[in-house]
Amino acid sequence: MKDILERTSVRAYTNQEISKEDIEKILRAGFSAPSAHDYRPWEFIVVQNKETLEKMSTVSQYSTMMKDAGFGLVVLVDMRQEGLDIEHGIMDTAAATENMLIAAKKLGIGSCWIGGYPKQDRLDKLRELFDIPEYCTPMWMVAFGYPETWPPVKDKWDESKIHYETY
Repeated sequence: MKDILERTSVRAYTNQEISKEDIEKILRAGFSAPSAHDYRPWEFIVVQNKETLEKMSTVSQYSTMMKDAGFGLVVLVDMRQEGLDIEHGIMDTAAATENMLIAAKKLGIGSCWIGGYPKQDRLDKLRELFDIPEYCTPMWMVAFGYPETWPPVKDKWDESKIHYETY
């Protein structure tokens, strides 16, 4: 529970390398997410190359931290499965992404979810940068790295948003 309650977005990273083992642990957490009809439509592009991370940092005004990340991910929905719609793809990849953010926190690795979908300009940049096939829809990026410092944890509990039995 602690790793969920204390997860924060980290935007400044040290240059410490993240091990292949820890990257795989993070990815395994993503693959363990729930998925509508068990489609599991997610695909991930793992990026460690510093030149490519630098290019990823220019995809939007909110992705600048990517240049200093230990690794970055591009989260995709493979739309080839019959019956899959983009709405379920969004939900499934969001669940996978959240699992990876929590796994990273557990490993002492910071992360930042960087919005993409439905901003077409960002999706076009990702599609071009990574030669993403038409049947895959880029969703967003995630930066991972060891934090320079952990940001303060916010207590996000808000009882006024809880309703029992009816609104």
